[in-house]
Amino acid sequence: MKTISVAGLNKPVSVIGLGTMIFHPDNRERDSGLLDAFVACGGTFVDTAEVYGAIEGHGYSEMVIGQWLAARPGVREKIVLSSKGLIPGFCEALYPGGARIDPPSIHKAIDGSLKRLKTDHLDIWMFHRDEPDLPVGPLVDALHEEVRAGRIRAYGASNWTTHRLQEAIDYARANQKAEMMSSSENFSLACANDPFWPNTVFVTENDRAWFKSNNFLLVAWSALGRGFFANGDPNDRSNTDVVRTFYSANNFERMRRAEEFAAAKGLTMFQVALGYVLNQDFPVVALNGAETTEQVASSARAGSLHLTRAECDWLDLSSDNRPF
Repeated sequence: MKTISVAGLNKPVSVIGLGTMIFHPDNRERDSGLLDAFVACGGTFVDTAEVYGAIEGHGYSEMVIGQWLAARPGVREKIVLSSKGLIPGFCEALYPGGARIDPPSIHKAIDGSLKRLKTDHLDIWMFHRDEPDLPVGPLVDALHEEVRAGRIRAYGASNWTTHRLQEAIDYARANQKAEMMSSSENFSLACANDPFWPNTVFVTENDRAWFKSNNFLLVAWSALGRGFFANGDPNDRSNTDVVRTFYSANNFERMRRAEEFAAAKGLTMFQVALGYVLNQDFPVVALNGAETTEQVASSARAGSLHLTRAECDWLDLSSDNRPF
């Protein structure tokens, strides 16, 4: 699997990240097997959040990963451990009355993640949502403190617009603070029509230009379109969120082209779709929430694919010149 270098981290970052939204202590054996298989395939980037778990909002995913790490001495040093926190109004089990985005809550969120993950530092911590009306300065200041204390190596944001990301970067540079270095948004070969969840962000063409000009790390969630590539069918409209977000004539044509390309290259459609996400003009980690070790191995193969610009342009309908 290909790896990339990320500022602030002294270890290779695998371009496929293991999503752990479904992890739960009751399924610890399954989840540990997925993590073992991911590492065996060359994976290093493990993505979690305080809200993740088969029952959300209790830190269950982080707990499972922490127990897995504790049972495997030496593995922590190889893992790029990324967690997210602070969805306003959520996680009442962890924040009475619901989470907020402010400096005290940032420190509390990192405290909780470190405890549940049984580690003394996170490689990356990211805001899980934004409150766009808040000034970025105090938030950057709080995370600069965490970087200096060594409790996080780097920080970023999930579901922040590129305008807000730039605000945070500009403030950090003007005040000699640690800079934000990653952004996690919805990005896949299937272009979103609308945000999948309220207050989430999907990557637009203008955003892609921003990521390219800044050479900024995108951690792509729903890299397979929330199941669109697995189950999308013009005659099946049962999953209303997937229909609303991803059903379009252009996306079904992208799926058809991915199937055609996969058949010609001896790949699966899913590998082609993941490969497209990874082969951009800026660094990308594609998150994949595998449920079986076979799916882990398949996504790892996608992490080694090289697609040409002509192939990517044909897959995403930028060009009708079939390149194979």
